[in-house]
Amino acid sequence: MQKRRIWDITPPLDAGTPVFPGDTPFAVRWISRLEDGAGANVSEITLTPHDGAHADAPLHLDSAADDVASLRLETFIGRALVIDLSHEASSDAIGPEALTANTFPARILFKTRAKRPAAWTPDFRALSPALIRRLAEEGAALVGTDAPSVDPAESELLVSHRIALANRMTILENLDLTEVPGGEYELIALPLPLKGVEASPVRAILRSLSSRI
Repeated sequence: MQKRRIWDITPPLDAGTPVFPGDTPFAVRWISRLEDGAGANVSEITLTPHDGAHADAPLHLDSAADDVASLRLETFIGRALVIDLSHEASSDAIGPEALTANTFPARILFKTRAKRPAAWTPDFRALSPALIRRLAEEGAALVGTDAPSVDPAESELLVSHRIALANRMTILENLDLTEVPGGEYELIALPLPLKGVEASPVRAILRSLSSRI
């Protein structure tokens, strides 16, 4: 039996990982080292849960809402559609016109760029509030993007976040879709059960629906 192809869509985390301004950069500190006579190597990592590929929970924008440990795991596993807009030169927020199919699965991922930037840049394509409203109307359970945020970098109101989370639509951000063609896949992107936390890193993969891909 042929194996189904897997695309790892999780960018690696290291000291050079671009982070949103104000977020804590990823860092590693060694607590004990074999070279120093310790019985094992043990490290400590520092980051915000929004570094790299991550899922946002409603707690991100509502102090009384669910934390990331409360999110349903079923949302993060299942058929997903990758919409490839990386060929477009526009920097405008993506609108509902990007949804060209009559029907689509409950998980929609937007590929907005052909190459990941090596450093932070505010020049990325956000997802417009109109698009998020349309996805909510269609019953989408999850929306994802390869951009750092579904809202513009300068946004303070975070309208697209608020619409998505108010409609119990999970948000995935900072995915690496550079090697992924547009089309349908199986998504697996499980968050950690971090109680009282508003987001979590995910190890996200896409798997082909057929062994022929």
